[in-house]
Amino acid sequence: MFARLIRYFQEARAELARVTWPTREQVVEGTQAILLFTLAFMVILGLYDTVFRFLIGLLR
Repeated sequence: MFARLIRYFQEARAELARVTWPTREQVVEGTQAILLFTLAFMVILGLYDTVFRFLIGLLR
């Protein structure tokens, strides 16, 4: 039982050693892209919300 658990962790560690980890610059660029996309999406949804709220107000 313990031998299988130890082998599992050894194999997991070996697999993680083969992973190509991103550089700091790649992580920063990816984070900036995600934040920019999120900000743009928030603005677009906010504009839609404002327009639809105005149109619904006209119907009342």
